[in-house]
Amino acid sequence: MTDIQRIAGKISHRCWGSAFKDLVFAVGMTDDFGLPFREQAERSLRHLDRVLAEAGSNRSRILSATVLLADIGNKGEFDAMWADWIGDDPQAWPQRSCHGVDFAANNQVEILAVAAR
Repeated sequence: MTDIQRIAGKISHRCWGSAFKDLVFAVGMTDDFGLPFREQAERSLRHLDRVLAEAGSNRSRILSATVLLADIGNKGEFDAMWADWIGDDPQAWPQRSCHGVDFAANNQVEILAVAAR
């Protein structure tokens, strides 16, 4: 099992990310569900950056991202935040999908990413 790297999370029995060989699997989500959407999204992107870095990757190496929103009506606002975060280089733009979901505990956004190291 030493060839699998796990990035610790704050919730028992879960991790923020894991890596195996040249692939990184990461989640970006807030650590404060009491915040409004924009602040949760900002924290989610920051946490995703941290997890990717800890696993030896970064946002320019994301291959695929799935964005989960509690209110799909926030997609336009998130899209603008994503564009600022991911940057202007089309070579760094991952495949991305966005879905409306039902979350527990007032969670507003989660970002699931697969990246190369």
